[in-house]
Amino acid sequence: MKTKLVLVSALLFSTISSCDLIESIKPNGDLGGTQSAMGEVGNTFSLGTISGISSATAEVKTLNSGISTITASATISDPTLLTIAKNIPDLIVDGNKVSVTKKYRITDEGIQNVYEDGNFTLVKYSDKVGQKYTHKVDGKTVTREIEYISTDNEYPYGFMEIKVMKIAETGRGIAGVSKIEYITNHKFGLVGFKTYFEDGSSKEVRFYSKV
Repeated sequence: MKTKLVLVSALLFSTISSCDLIESIKPNGDLGGTQSAMGEVGNTFSLGTISGISSATAEVKTLNSGISTITASATISDPTLLTIAKNIPDLIVDGNKVSVTKKYRITDEGIQNVYEDGNFTLVKYSDKVGQKYTHKVDGKTVTREIEYISTDNEYPYGFMEIKVMKIAETGRGIAGVSKIEYITNHKFGLVGFKTYFEDGSSKEVRFYSKV
């Protein structure tokens, strides 16, 4: 059980960093909409409780022309997670501390990674169930598909329940993992990250923005 929680944490960092391994993609257009306060300088993000990882935070350091630069860091006490982190490109590992810096567009229309070779959309809130995004990542074809959009406030988040969109990602080829699921909300952005394992079990982590 602890190992699976560790793997979920490692996949979180992989999600932040691995898109730089894209070899050939059709670039997405710049995400439109009004700048979200979540992407403004000084805003911070945190994770729910995870065994083997502590002091996990992320902060918006700069905002230029609608592009937010976010730096994330965490302290890792689990040796399995630390080993995984050392093998993820772009993660800076110093002892048991791990950090990474990435760029995003965060607007009222969605969330989008920004890279030198183009954009990589995480979610567009206007998209419908069945919408797919396929990219070549580290030699593998990775597909993201919107699988669920709730119509009622049903997802527990803090002291409330909210509507969510669930975007499934397959094709990463991670041993023991069948699917990764991003859970988003039009107001709170990325609110959760769920990993489905090949043995039929799953583990989920909550994300919280300060604003």
